[in-house]
Amino acid sequence: MTSLHPTNPPPDALPPDLPPNKPLPEAEALWKTGDVAKFLRVSSKTVFELRKKGLPYLKLGGAVRFIPAEVKDYLVRSRRLSAHQLRQIARKGAHL
Repeated sequence: MTSLHPTNPPPDALPPDLPPNKPLPEAEALWKTGDVAKFLRVSSKTVFELRKKGLPYLKLGGAVRFIPAEVKDYLVRSRRLSAHQLRQIARKGAHL
């Protein structure tokens, strides 16, 4: 039976690509709800509703924060085509 000393974490405790003395990469600035609302040009209430529908967010203590790249990715994943765009795609597909 092996005993681990509290100052020596198990070898798998750190990600393999991150040596113990290497600083973490600089983090992108997190957005507040108002920042997301301004970016999307919607109200803060709409941002709250989008959270319910899957907009990714973080809870840090009682504060809600957003990672800008995840907000942008959510927009791409949530994009819907208009009926006009669908008709154009269908017409182009018929001529292929």
